Amino acid sequence: MKLEQPQRTCPVCRSGDGVEVLHTQEFVLAAGHILPEKYDVVACGACGFVYADAAASQRTFDEYYARMSKYEGDYAGEDAAMFADRAAWIRAVAGDSQAAIIDVGCGNGELLLELQNLGFSDLFALDPSTECIRAIREQGIDGHVGSLLATPPTRRFDGLILSGVLEHLWDVSGGMQAVSSMLKPNGCLFVFVPDASRYVDYDAVPYDYFNIEHVNHFDEVSLISMGLFHGFGVIELRKTEVALAHTRQPVIYCAYRKSVEGVCDWRSHSADAVRRYVAQTGSRRRVDAIIRGLLASNERVIVWGAGNYTSRLLATSDLGKCDIVCFVDNDRHKQGALVAGRPIVAPGGIAGLEEDVTILVAAAVFHEEIVAEVEAMGLENRVVVLNEQ
Repeated sequence: MKLEQPQRTCPVCRSGDGVEVLHTQEFVLAAGHILPEKYDVVACGACGFVYADAAASQRTFDEYYARMSKYEGDYAGEDAAMFADRAAWIRAVAGDSQAAIIDVGCGNGELLLELQNLGFSDLFALDPSTECIRAIREQGIDGHVGSLLATPPTRRFDGLILSGVLEHLWDVSGGMQAVSSMLKPNGCLFVFVPDASRYVDYDAVPYDYFNIEHVNHFDEVSLISMGLFHGFGVIELRKTEVALAHTRQPVIYCAYRKSVEGVCDWRSHSADAVRRYVAQTGSRRRVDAIIRGLLASNERVIVWGAGNYTSRLLATSDLGKCDIVCFVDNDRHKQGALVAGRPIVAPGGIAGLEEDVTILVAAAVFHEEIVAEVEAMGLENRVVVLNEQ
């Protein structure tokens, strides 16, 4: 793969070391048009993100959207169902209609109005178009003329929406830093973008996804990586499609939560998450307390469950020191084997069990079903479930 020096650093990982040119797109634009008439579609040599590479600036794009916005109009278009769906998803993720929400690059405010219909009352609009903000204010929603990187509002919000915005944003890194500054600790970011991984499945018009405005091409991998680079962990991601007139196009919904620790490192994200898991699960003490109680009382027990959970407990706790009569499991492949010198038997093998034997349920998933099975068998033994609940 031949790598070339880009004019624009990668919007996701900010590498400028080299890119692979995938396609060169040219346009014939109206006289005086301020956006580039040509750019290369490139893949970052460091992280693989696909984006438009040309000599331009965020200021140019801000000026374009302020002067030439095509999003001014009445709230009665064919996109109403799309915005209703996005609003319902935001409501499901956010869960709190009292949350303060800002829609950045809100256009004529369809999404905000749908949120308003769902009971959200603390809504705010941000758009470079004076006409758009005027129209939104007439609908009873406060708004501000500006953009992420040019005169954003000074207040902080519980949630921030970028609906159809990130694919247009030349300076993604600067934009994400601005997003962080506008959100409260643990605030949520809601992103809606075209799904580049499925362009090929929705190929109706030649090179339709390479237009003068769409300069970033996200998929789920780059969305997750971008968030981590800027201190946002993904809390929900949905791949779907939208209807636009007589066409359908692939989109991704992605919800992030702002990290209270600051910047995450995508290279150590999984390891950090597993470290937190190990620390959390290692500090859980209810199971150990139950086992110590059984030892102290010298109770005889049968252990119902001979799977991974029981295997771990035998190796890492005092379970093996208990007076275990046998193990019970419904898996016929396990029945007849010995574990720690005790047999694994089928449930029928404990029919008529002495009432002074405690049934110890050790199952990570199906403990409720096991308790129900014990009751269905008519056993009146004490049942103890080994979990942390």
